[in-house]
Amino acid sequence: MDLAVGADPALSAAGRLEPPPDPVNGSCGAVGVGRAVGYAMIIALTGAGGFIGAAVAHRLARAGHRVTALVRAASARAHIEPAVTRFVTGDQADPAVWPDLLADADALVHNSFDWGALGSGDLAAHLRSNLDGSLLLLDAAHRAGVGRVVYMSSVAVHHAMSDRWAGVVDEDHPLRPRGLYGACKAAVEAHLWSAHHSWGMHTVSLRPSAVYGVEPVRLERSHGYKQIMTLLRGGDVTPENFPGGGKWVHVDDVAVATLAAVECDDAAGRAFNLADCYAKFTLLGRFAAEALGLPERRVTLDGSPGARNRFDTTACREILGVPLDRGTEGLREHVRRLAEVVQQTGAGSDHTRASDAEDSA
Repeated sequence: MDLAVGADPALSAAGRLEPPPDPVNGSCGAVGVGRAVGYAMIIALTGAGGFIGAAVAHRLARAGHRVTALVRAASARAHIEPAVTRFVTGDQADPAVWPDLLADADALVHNSFDWGALGSGDLAAHLRSNLDGSLLLLDAAHRAGVGRVVYMSSVAVHHAMSDRWAGVVDEDHPLRPRGLYGACKAAVEAHLWSAHHSWGMHTVSLRPSAVYGVEPVRLERSHGYKQIMTLLRGGDVTPENFPGGGKWVHVDDVAVATLAAVECDDAAGRAFNLADCYAKFTLLGRFAAEALGLPERRVTLDGSPGARNRFDTTACREILGVPLDRGTEGLREHVRRLAEVVQQTGAGSDHTRASDAEDSA
């Protein structure tokens, strides 16, 4: 799992997080699924310094494309510098940076989202940055002659599921979100389809579920980190402190799907569900205990019912060539790798002795 581009980063002898080796998965062109462009492109990428953006940048670069990366002034860059041809500094919703970002671009991957604006409670600020900013960027891309746009949406465009789909939700299900985040994503998608049908633009929406993998910059944001630290601090993982669960997809699969969405002609005008498996948060705790060599009694698995619906990923497999088949074993390997990085970087060293003393009593 951790051999794919943008995956759980390897730790160098100097203690730096480094990009992993070449990917094991391929784009649609590489595996012969669909029709793909046969030339290297200049690809503008927003949110390049983030978790998903970094994986996408490395994947695009390894495929031979040149990446123009939009990052904020305060964003880390070292982890993506090998993959980026040119940096543009600025905000996703600032029209002043768009000409530089889109200069000579063949494609745009719009991956950024202003979480600060969403969380501020200022609805107007959120709409200006995340909705208006995205729609105006789409228009600017069209005016600049950018022919291909891939938008990082989310399964959050769904909430109220129709019984007509019998618990298996494909991309044709109506979008009925709950909350401002999903509503914003759904609204942008509507304009993607308008751009496709009105302008003939190659537009694609990717809808990932919860994306896991080792975060290259902020390790504490990695899924499973809280369970690991809870155990290292001597606590237990239970359904009370880790309730619920979610649908999961590995960041490398999102990156491979993004490359395929850019390259594959047959992806144009389509949305793709990116969801691999369902797992409770306590299961990540069980995997953490295994990785740390701690007894199973430290984790109480959540026995409540699981998800009532699942996402059909046939289109992702057949058109983009991404199988999405890591399953819960992929989560186990991720947590093992995350625990290894936590221990190598010393993030949990202050708590290890207390846990060892408790477990040997």
